[in-house]
Parts: sequence; C-alpha cells; structure tokens
Amino acid sequence: MKRTRDAVLRDVGGQALLVPVGAKVKDLNALVTLNTTGRRVWELLADDLSIDALVAKIAGEFGAGPEKVRPDVLSFVERLRGWGLLEP
Repeated sequence: MKRTRDAVLRDVGGQALLVPVGAKVKDLNALVTLNTTGRRVWELLADDLSIDALVAKIAGEFGAGPEKVRPDVLSFVERLRGWGLLEP
C-alpha cells in the first residue's frame, strides 16, 4: 500500500498537518492533525509497503511490540483509505 499525492504533509505552528490538494480539497474539506506515530506512518507510506512491513517498521522505531502497534496502525490506515489517501 502506498499514499496518494492528494495530500501533503506540512508543519504549521509545531503541528504536523495533512493538507488536501487538488480535487481532494473539495472532498476532504479539512486538515488532518497527525501525532508523531501518524506522521511516521504517512512518511513510510511514500514507499509501497505491506501492512506487516509497516507495523514492523513502526514497532521497531518506537520500541514497541508489533502486537501493540498493529491495532493503531490498522485503524489509521483505514482512515487514510476512507479519505481516499491510499492508492487502490
């Protein structure tokens, strides 16, 4: 899975924001504030990764077990998918 080009990551006032661009401005009509983990997931999705690879990377980088981070990663990925920010 890989992110689309329909949103860009911007730092505004010390916060990481996903900003919709192009046609997504009309569809999303909102900014998405990301925490540290969400930001890293978004950055990692620049490459085409399986969910298992994504979970392993996040677990390793944040020093947590895969079983602990998997539910949160899956939840965030599903939100991104729902917003149309992941390639089909």
